[in-house]
Amino acid sequence: MSHLALRRVMIRLLHDPAFAAALHDDPPRALAGIALDADERGWLLAEPPAAWRTDPARPARVRAALAEEYPATLALDASRAETFFASTVFHAAVQARGSLALAFGDHLAGSDDPRLRVLARLERAIAEVRRAGRPRAAVSSVPERARWTLAPSARVVRVPLGGVALLAAVRAVAPLPPLGSADEPVLVLAPPGGGDVTLEPLAPALAALLERAARGADEAELVAEARRLGADPGEDAEIVAGLVADGLLVAAGC
Repeated sequence: MSHLALRRVMIRLLHDPAFAAALHDDPPRALAGIALDADERGWLLAEPPAAWRTDPARPARVRAALAEEYPATLALDASRAETFFASTVFHAAVQARGSLALAFGDHLAGSDDPRLRVLARLERAIAEVRRAGRPRAAVSSVPERARWTLAPSARVVRVPLGGVALLAAVRAVAPLPPLGSADEPVLVLAPPGGGDVTLEPLAPALAALLERAARGADEAELVAEARRLGADPGEDAEIVAGLVADGLLVAAGC
């Protein structure tokens, strides 16, 4: 499938002039690890770096589309977005056919500004659950020997305390609250049938249980985890059954 690898290299060249220059100056290093045949390498090397800049507005158009999913992050500081196409996360996402929107969030979350990191992580989670498949139908009880995982439409994100309030303040163009030193686990959830993604601070025990489920677990494992986190006998199984009924836990592999 080297033609797919070639196409992805070309996309990278169209967005990052530094990569085009590196290909010209040191082809083996620039193309290291990419499965191209001799002809394909020859086609790439036959083009001068300037050939990849015939549409200089292309990166700005793509960046503007990506920015629509990170309005709060970029309202605080738009400068980091300018370096996205030179970043390793951009090149890795293109070459591995990953999501550019999620890679953009990863890049923004690499900021030195802790507030920018928080906003980027929350908006990335929103972008991720929006891309999830349609929620599976909830069930009323836990089938015997079922193995569960967190629904694709849900994510647990840990940010510093005050992270959700910070996002709300940026959205409302209000004074920014401080961030705390402790973690604030947040449930990011895309509702069935569409609509706005919700962000809900979680109790630590519930967050830990959902994080355990995200790695895949059967009923007995989740009940035991609920008990370890403080649930009483009987209540532990009810908690797991309730998460299944609410659609937060779904059958793994389905």
